[in-house]
Amino acid sequence: TEMRDRLNKELKDGIKEREKWVEEVLGHKLNPRSPKQMQALFMGDFAQRPILKRRSDGRYTPTLDDDALTTISMREPLLRPLVGSILDTRTLGTLRSTFIQAVLDTDGRMRCSYNLCGTLTYRLSSSENAFGSGANLQNLPSAKSKVNVKLAKRGTGLEIPNIRSMFIPDSGYTFFDMDLDRADLQVVAWEADEPELKAMLREGADVHSENAKALGINREIAKTWVHGTNYGGSPATMAKQCGITIHQATQMQLRWFQVRPGIRRWHERTKNFLATRKYVENRFGYRWYIFGRVDSALPEALAWLPQSTVAILINRIWHAIYSQAPEIQVLMQVHDSLAGQFPTSTAPKHLSQLKYLSRIEVPYDDPLVIPTGFKTSGVSWGACA
Repeated sequence: TEMRDRLNKELKDGIKEREKWVEEVLGHKLNPRSPKQMQALFMGDFAQRPILKRRSDGRYTPTLDDDALTTISMREPLLRPLVGSILDTRTLGTLRSTFIQAVLDTDGRMRCSYNLCGTLTYRLSSSENAFGSGANLQNLPSAKSKVNVKLAKRGTGLEIPNIRSMFIPDSGYTFFDMDLDRADLQVVAWEADEPELKAMLREGADVHSENAKALGINREIAKTWVHGTNYGGSPATMAKQCGITIHQATQMQLRWFQVRPGIRRWHERTKNFLATRKYVENRFGYRWYIFGRVDSALPEALAWLPQSTVAILINRIWHAIYSQAPEIQVLMQVHDSLAGQFPTSTAPKHLSQLKYLSRIEVPYDDPLVIPTGFKTSGVSWGACA
């Protein structure tokens, strides 16, 4: 709770600093969470063309959500610093209200409620528990959070503090954090039976850098572009995501399927499977049935295969730990990772158990065992290294 108080002050001061700057720039206060004030500023004072968003009832209404503000900042560079400060204020406010101010249980712990049927992919989803305490603990930012990668692209200098540092082990225990190495990508490589990609993953190579060389682009664009293309993204979609022309995206996809022909074969095989059987099936034998039109379901089906495989795998590892190593307490499941604690006095034994129990095969013809990384700390979840 001491760390929580420090994080609360840090986020609160960050919000006040940005609110003060916005007030100085505009000459008046602005509540970035007020649709009325935001519409008056951007559509009124700044005469911006409305950006429409489709509602659940099919109607389109103006929006100034984060994506819309990012679009405005791209087309109006003069507004970029203001938009950046507004987005930063929203980000800090969401972190503070969602995690820092989440209600603790009477024993000083924070708990969540898992929804076993919350997704199509067998992934667990989490939320505050049935008694109104806790939060969605699967989105807790870490020191190297993907949120900070996204913020770096925003260019405002904002970095999210390590929220996980307020979760500490019990006295006499060590916190551990284990995760499956590039799990979704491993499954894609084995689904596509792409030998060069499988070899790079087995050797622990930097796959994104190798892909960037093959495509003649930088690593960050390659990471986004290959991931989206592997999951059936069209040239138009990938052009928008990566900030390139549709012609460039089309040529890159032709090049990609020449370099990795197994990916194209996997796409065609999945497409034919959908057309003839109206379901897809992962290597554990679990299926997703499509009851509507299948002609537009390919991207979702391609994403479902690795995501469902990884979700089932991590839960099987969790069950193996629960049934065979009861001294190891799993406290969190975060899609492709598990976090928890074990007695410090017998730490080497438990690390060995974790490594052994995490080696569960995915039953391809060429069996896949996804490598697992381990981090530990006697201080906090956020300090695991």
